[in-house]
Amino acid sequence: MTTMNGRGVDEIHGYAPLRPVAGAAAPDASPVVPGGVSQAALDAAQAFSDAHDGLALLVWSGGALRHEAYAPHVTADSLFETFSMHKSALGLLYGAALRDGAIASIDDPVGLYVAEWRDDPRGAIPLRHLLGMSSGLTVHSLDKGDPVALSLMLGDRISETALTVQAERPSGEVFDYYNVAAQVAGLALSRAVAAKGLGDAATYLSKALWAPMGGADARLWVEREDGEPRFFAGLQARARDWLQLGRLIAGAGALDGRQVLPADWIAAITAENPLNPAYGLLVWRAAPIENGRRPYGPSTAYAAPHGAPFQADDLVYFDGFGGQRVYVSPSRDLVIVRIGRPRLDFDDAVLPNLIVEGVGEGLGWG
Repeated sequence: MTTMNGRGVDEIHGYAPLRPVAGAAAPDASPVVPGGVSQAALDAAQAFSDAHDGLALLVWSGGALRHEAYAPHVTADSLFETFSMHKSALGLLYGAALRDGAIASIDDPVGLYVAEWRDDPRGAIPLRHLLGMSSGLTVHSLDKGDPVALSLMLGDRISETALTVQAERPSGEVFDYYNVAAQVAGLALSRAVAAKGLGDAATYLSKALWAPMGGADARLWVEREDGEPRFFAGLQARARDWLQLGRLIAGAGALDGRQVLPADWIAAITAENPLNPAYGLLVWRAAPIENGRRPYGPSTAYAAPHGAPFQADDLVYFDGFGGQRVYVSPSRDLVIVRIGRPRLDFDDAVLPNLIVEGVGEGLGWG
């Protein structure tokens, strides 16, 4: 195994309390198999990640793991905090909840599952609009020192606070990326699976997705010992486990000949959002980008740097703050996992474009 330039992984002891997510008895241990991607492309991708404080870089292509590299003092067994990539894992888990009958339809009103909103106008918001980031809920921003935003991020009553957030407009009208939408969607799923006798959120994640896909033991950052997870962040896992999640999208829910999630759900979450072609349901997608930046909606000042169009027009990706990414091109059976210290100058297009071009060269297309 190669290493990357770096200063070692930051400790994540500040995230507490944590709840375990049991992995498979024999977690995936795919060997690195040379080939499939040109070495020049892998070297260039590694150099870019290194230059932006990278901690882990994995590339899966053509049915095999082609590259795996970590910063010094980081290993394949290290757990990483990858922030909003948890949202995409939640999106995948919804497919299991639909399959298992805990949730009947994502067009159901959220009040059907969240009792506090059952007799409230917000209870009519369809789950689809929460998953698609068009909830219409008022955005409270840390940028403005909003105490509600601070409570939503660091408090011990995050779910309760999320349920106090009022609607600013009807849902389904404006794309506006918001942690509260994911928290309420996660709360709905948690209540739904518990009502079906399928356990709490961590137990269900383990049994319905994490262990079946071959993940190792992971952890969820919960709001308090008896509370819910932060469904918008705080899923601490190995880089290889994020690779498995990406492979589920590449394989239409199947992994090594096993159908882990319904294929129609993978198609649903990766389909174009009518309000934003660069989004699906809790995952991002390739779409034309204007002015070299990808916006998160009218309530977020920051926009992710995006210096060129994606070379793979079927690209789907998980986005975690400051350059945490899982990029997937299903047509190429390509998955790239990149984890690093947060950098606001991380350009979304560089890594996937380098590797996509290298896949062609590695197979003799270039």
